[in-house]
Amino acid sequence: MIMEIERFAEIVKDGVIKRLGDGCQVTIQKVDKNNGVTYTGLNIRRGIADIAPLIYLDSQYRNFKNGRTTIPEVVDYVVRNGKIRTGQVDMRKFLNYERVADTIVYRLVNTRRNEELLEDLPHIEFMDLSIVFQCMLDDEVYGTAFILIHNVHLKLWSVTVNDLLHAAEKNTPLLMGYEFKSMKDVLFEIMESELPEETDHDMCMAEIEVGVPMYVLSNQYRVDGAACILYPTLLADICDRLESSFYLIPSSVHEVLILPSDNTDDSTKIREMIKEVNDTQVAAEDLLSYSLYFYDRKESRLQIV
Repeated sequence: MIMEIERFAEIVKDGVIKRLGDGCQVTIQKVDKNNGVTYTGLNIRRGIADIAPLIYLDSQYRNFKNGRTTIPEVVDYVVRNGKIRTGQVDMRKFLNYERVADTIVYRLVNTRRNEELLEDLPHIEFMDLSIVFQCMLDDEVYGTAFILIHNVHLKLWSVTVNDLLHAAEKNTPLLMGYEFKSMKDVLFEIMESELPEETDHDMCMAEIEVGVPMYVLSNQYRVDGAACILYPTLLADICDRLESSFYLIPSSVHEVLILPSDNTDDSTKIREMIKEVNDTQVAAEDLLSYSLYFYDRKESRLQIV
């Protein structure tokens, strides 16, 4: 009989408590992610720390089911990561809108796949997507992290969703920037990261064959980078650079692909590709949309086609 993840989490939790001893509070936490995906993790709180590391167990559970790891090894993993990520963050700043206003950024999610989650989030619909908001947190221990903004925050701060939008429109391009690269360049970066000492740029670029010129748009963090399509004037600037209207392919919540329309007019084939990639290559929580978008250079407008 296969152990369910809930029982697995309980056993790992007991093991972590035995290892860490008194002074630590360990709890199981379910976290709702994008597109209805739920993760299971252990929250480890030490003393009076304002923030506690949450160590997700889902990948460890899959490895355990497949015989690639053991319970003691998972306990070691949780304890090790809990120590690395334990820090002190002043959460009092989140009680005051003025102290967080400059950290508010936006991201895009699929509206239909997140109906239940969106009931609890201030959001603005954008075609078949929704704009949601989060605070961008930079910390020496945690690195870059994001705190999702809920309806309760609006009441606490006495602000509106339009206030969030205005802040995010200013902050997101400034804090997260953008990267617009050819698919060839992106593929070369992947090859270079895998074999840095054996990669010759000119030779690799010659060997990489991309039949139709295609480009990748994301932010500098390559996290939630599809939101770059919301940056004022950015899509128009890309049009001018390409000297063409373009199809916009929702690769994932982290990036979009751009295909100049001068190079293809087969939108049916592109839609089929979107469906196949979403169904077979994109993680459930990273899926953005099955739609194909088109940015018209003359009208300066993005629309579903």
